[in-house]
Amino acid sequence: MKEILVIILCFILFVGIVLAILFHEYIRNIRKMLKKAADEREARRQAKEDEYFKRTSTKNYKKDDTPKFKDDYFKSKTQEPKNEQKPQEETTTRRTVETSSGVTIIDDRSEQKAERKIFDDDEGEYVDYVEVKG
Repeated sequence: MKEILVIILCFILFVGIVLAILFHEYIRNIRKMLKKAADEREARRQAKEDEYFKRTSTKNYKKDDTPKFKDDYFKSKTQEPKNEQKPQEETTTRRTVETSSGVTIIDDRSEQKAERKIFDDDEGEYVDYVEVKG
């Protein structure tokens, strides 16, 4: 009777060890799959970031009109700019705004400068801002 009990205990111990090894392998495979998925996500993110950088870094430069560092930096103050047309006369109007705290803001910019958009069309959209006091 004792021999049968020892055999049953050894069998249960053997099955437990086999199950522990299988569980360990299962967990290890899951970790590998999760790491592979994270690496693929990171590679896609990096590729998207590289594409965005490439697109945005070249969008404001025309191949023929790229700035020439040497010509611009070493230009003397008396030298006239090359191939540049003189700007048209801009009419300036003085606009003043007084804030609620009593500070007066004076704007001497021309109408064209004051009303121009400062963002490109592909950099977002303009939204009317309304401050809600409450």
